[in-house]
Amino acid sequence: MLALGKWNTLKIVRESPQGLYLSDGEEDVLLPNKYVPQNVGEEIDVFVYKDSAQRPIATTLKPLAELHQARLFEVMQITNVGAFVDWGLEKELLIPFSEQTDELEVGDLIVAYVTLDPKTDRIVASMHIESFLETGSVDLKEGQEVDLLIYRITDLGYEVVINQQYKGLVYENTVFDPLDIGMEGKGKIKSIRADGKMDVQWKIEKETKQKEILELLRDHNGFMPYHDKSKPDEIYDVYGLSKKEFKRQIGHLYKEKKIQIKEDGIYLV
Repeated sequence: MLALGKWNTLKIVRESPQGLYLSDGEEDVLLPNKYVPQNVGEEIDVFVYKDSAQRPIATTLKPLAELHQARLFEVMQITNVGAFVDWGLEKELLIPFSEQTDELEVGDLIVAYVTLDPKTDRIVASMHIESFLETGSVDLKEGQEVDLLIYRITDLGYEVVINQQYKGLVYENTVFDPLDIGMEGKGKIKSIRADGKMDVQWKIEKETKQKEILELLRDHNGFMPYHDKSKPDEIYDVYGLSKKEFKRQIGHLYKEKKIQIKEDGIYLV
């Protein structure tokens, strides 16, 4: 049976003027001509969803999120049935009014969870993130590295989706860089309580940040006018780092002799 809202490896069974018909052995689905790759074998990986007429359709385009995943989406239009968001496919994804936690406007960036409407079997999105996350028994260990997605900011800190499965909290006083809703990153489980609630440490990927600094230098002919005396807001606007973390990262790059730090800025070696 076709896995709706997921990637499927399907066999090509026949051609038509509209495209290729693919099968899992039980059901057939159309892959329109515009999505057919140039070099295609006997099987092909496709994402299966429903078209405007609610018929299964295949594509080789990559959606922002699959079924049972949360992600940051942009609101593209508001209609009488709800809000439609861009999820990387030609057909936009519906968030019904009943699945919205705030009144939405075009251009809003919101975190939503991709799910199936139990009444219509239609792929939709919901902003009621916590209702889809597992509670109680947790298949994780303290100290384990996990994937995080921020979906809400509270007085205590940042509520996150852990591994697209559990809820966690990153305390504000443990974070040295400004974070925002929709940001994704790595983290470590600090503690797991008896009720399954988890405290998480947000982890800065040192290698990734250093790579971004070097790429920016290359894009600007080997020089950027920022250093350890630059204003914090200027540094954050350019690098997405706090001044403290920026100084730490350019310090590592300087020790590795990849950059020079001078009074007017940093230079690529």
